[in-house]
Amino acid sequence: MNNKDEIKTIDPRGLEHHEKEKLIFPSIEDLSKGDSLRIVMEFNPVPLVYLLKTRGEFEVFYEKDGPDEWILVVKRIAAEEMKKEKLEALVQKLKSGNISEETKARTKELFQAADAKSIGEMEQKLIKQGIPRETILGNLCDIHLEILRDKLVDQKVEVESPHPVHSFMEEHKVILESLSALKTTLDKLRKAKSFKKFGPGLEKLRDSAHHLVEAESHHQREEESLFTKLEDHDITEPVAVMKSDHVEFRERKQALYQLAYNPKDYDFESFKTRCVELGEYLVEELESHIFKEDNIIYQVALQTLSEKEWEVVKRECDKIGYCCFTPQDQIEKSD
Repeated sequence: MNNKDEIKTIDPRGLEHHEKEKLIFPSIEDLSKGDSLRIVMEFNPVPLVYLLKTRGEFEVFYEKDGPDEWILVVKRIAAEEMKKEKLEALVQKLKSGNISEETKARTKELFQAADAKSIGEMEQKLIKQGIPRETILGNLCDIHLEILRDKLVDQKVEVESPHPVHSFMEEHKVILESLSALKTTLDKLRKAKSFKKFGPGLEKLRDSAHHLVEAESHHQREEESLFTKLEDHDITEPVAVMKSDHVEFRERKQALYQLAYNPKDYDFESFKTRCVELGEYLVEELESHIFKEDNIIYQVALQTLSEKEWEVVKRECDKIGYCCFTPQDQIEKSD
C-alpha cells in the first residue's frame, strides 16, 4: 500500500489523446485498494473526474487546480478478489472465440467484483493461454464500457424542453433511429446479388443517408455554441475528441449519401462493398459517440455552465438553426 510520500505520479502532458488514455487508464486500473495515483494535466480533467466518481470505487481530489497545470489524486477505496473458478470458465469461453451474450454478462459480473490487480492477472493468464491480445482488449473493453454505461445512465441529469441539452438529446434519438434503419438496410444489402434484388432497399438507404447528412446543424450547434463554452472552462481535450469525430462522420456521411443517390456510377459489388464499409463505421462509431455526448459531455456541461451561459447557448443555437427532424417543441425561440 502507498503512503503519502510514495504516491506514484504520471505526467501525460503533451501526449496525443489516445496516448494519454493508454497511460492514464491502465495506471488507474492498476491501483490496489488503498493505493493512490497522482496525475499531472495541462487542462482541467473534469470528464475524467466525473467518470471516476461515477464508478464509486475511487476518492478523487485536486492537489492543484490550475491555472497552468492541474494535479489530480485518485485513490482506490473499493476492491474485491475474483473467484478463480469463474476466471477459468471465462478463459475457456474466450479461448473458443465464441463470445455469447451470456459470456459477456458473466464477465461483466466479474469486472464489477474484481479489483485492478485481479483484472491484470486475468489478462496475463488469457495471454498465456494463447488468446490474442486484440481479442482480450476488444471484448473486455466492450464489457467494461457496458458496466460504465449502466452507472452513467443511472446518474444522468435530465432537463426539459427547450433547454439546448434536451434538444440535442431528442435529436440524438432520431439519429439513432436512422442508424437502426441503416443497420437493417445493410443486412439486406449484404444478401442482395444485384441492384434489382436490392430493390426498395435503395430508397431506405437514401432515407437513412439523408437524415444523417441533415444532422449537420446539430454538429454545428454543438461545435459553435456548447463546445466553445466548455472550452472557456478549460474543458478542451474531450471537446477536441468530439470535434475530431465530427470530421470523420461528415466525410463518411457525405460519401454514403453520394453512393445512395448515384448508384449507377458503380457496379453492384463495388457499390455494396463501399456502402457496407461506410455504414458499419457510422452505425458503430456514431452510436458510441452519441452515448459519450449524452452521458458524459452533456452531463459535464450541465454541472459546469451557469444559467446565463445556457441562455447564450440557446440564443446561439436558435441563430444557427435546427435539423429538419428536430421536434418542434425543441426549437422554441429564446427572447
